[in-house]
Amino acid sequence: MTLLKQARLARVHSELSRSDPGAVTVTEIATRYGFYNLGRFAREYRRSFGQSPSETLRLAFRPRPMA
Repeated sequence: MTLLKQARLARVHSELSRSDPGAVTVTEIATRYGFYNLGRFAREYRRSFGQSPSETLRLAFRPRPMA
């Protein structure tokens, strides 16, 4: 079970890292991967990645400059 949970957390992390915070929420992504207890999800996420899911979503998205 732990391995499966870590794999799902990694998928959430990957998706949060490449998502536009104006177009998607942490809740949408977390529930897509089966995390329905959001408090527990946030604690496990922080333990695994050292930041909150909302921080990942906010900080990782970098709009590409217009050429």
